[in-house]
Amino acid sequence: MVDNKKTVGTPFQQSLGFRWSGVEGDPTSVVVEMQMRDDLRGPAGSLEGGVVSTLADVAGASAAARAVGTALVATEQISISLLAPGREGPIRATGVTLRVGRHDAVAEVRIVDRGNDNRLMAVALVTVRVLADRN
Repeated sequence: MVDNKKTVGTPFQQSLGFRWSGVEGDPTSVVVEMQMRDDLRGPAGSLEGGVVSTLADVAGASAAARAVGTALVATEQISISLLAPGREGPIRATGVTLRVGRHDAVAEVRIVDRGNDNRLMAVALVTVRVLADRN
């Protein structure tokens, strides 16, 4: 993995502490990582499902945008399976583009709790619409 984690994204994504990095030698993958914070935990003490879903959406859309060569994409559809709670952190989402079409792209996302032996927390499929011409 390329060790160039950057804080980018929307103010909302920045408020969650998302940090992006690429995967060396793979222009179709992106890693988005965040730290666990008490203000993002639900009543049971685990990471809120909405935060996990947002992380999946951002990682999938970021991977697809990277693969198609434009930053302007919009999520059309997301399907997520929440498999285990995130409790320790950091939380890492790896988005891998599976298909690039003329007007859309599909990415798979795997989310793990790195502080809990890389326990698989969720998997998702994210479909995005390409909104701008490709580079």
